[in-house]
Amino acid sequence: MNVDAPRTRCWALVAAIALPAMLGAVGAFGLRSLPITFLLYGAGGCLLAPWLLVGARPFTNRGGLPFAPAPARQWRAEVILGLIFGPLFLAIYLVVRPWLGAITDYQARLTALGIDLHEPTALLVTFAVFNPLLEEWWWRGHATPRCCEAFGRRGGLTLVTAGFGAYHLVLLGALFPWPVLLVRVALITAASLLWSHLALRRSSWRAAYVAHLAADLAMVVLFVKVVLPQ
Repeated sequence: MNVDAPRTRCWALVAAIALPAMLGAVGAFGLRSLPITFLLYGAGGCLLAPWLLVGARPFTNRGGLPFAPAPARQWRAEVILGLIFGPLFLAIYLVVRPWLGAITDYQARLTALGIDLHEPTALLVTFAVFNPLLEEWWWRGHATPRCCEAFGRRGGLTLVTAGFGAYHLVLLGALFPWPVLLVRVALITAASLLWSHLALRRSSWRAAYVAHLAADLAMVVLFVKVVLPQ
C-alpha cells in the first residue's frame, strides 16, 4: 500500500485551489487582458486543472456534489437567495454609488485591459452564462466537499474560501484602488463561505448557483447602467 498516495492527493488538491489565482495573475498582470484572464480562469482554473489534478471530470458530480433539484420545501429559500444577491444587492449598490467616486478611472482600466466599452455584449453574455456555472461547479460542487474530506470541515472551508478570494483579489486588483478592492474582496469572500456552507448543508451546489447567478446578473445590469458610456 502506498502511504504517500493520500498526501499526494492532498497536494494535488491544494495545487488545484491555488492555480486559478495564478492563472488570473498571468492574464491580468502578465498579458494585461481581461478576456484572456477570464478564459484562463474558466477553462484552465475551473475545468482543466481540476480534471487533470484531482480527477474532477467537467460537469460530472463523481467525487463531488450533484446539481440536485431542490425539494419542494427548499425552493422558496432559493428564491429568497436570488432576491438577496440580485435585486437587493443591485439596489444597495445604486444607493451608495454616489459616494464611490468617479467611474472614469475604472473605465480607463477596463479599456487598457482589452474591454471594448462600445461593444461589450458578447463579453457580458458569456460572463453571465458561464461564470456562475463554471465557478459553482468547481468551487462548491467539487472543491468544497473534496477539501473538507481531505482537511476537515474548518480547514477545507478555509482553503476553498482563500482560493476563491485570492483569484478575485488578483482580478479586481487590476481594476480598483486598494480601499475599494479590499471591501469588494471581503464581500466576495464572505459570499463564498456562505455558498460553501449552503452546498454542504444541502449536499448540492444548486442553491449556491442560484445565488451566484443572481449576483452576476446584477453586476451585468450595473455594468450597463453605470460603466458603459451613455
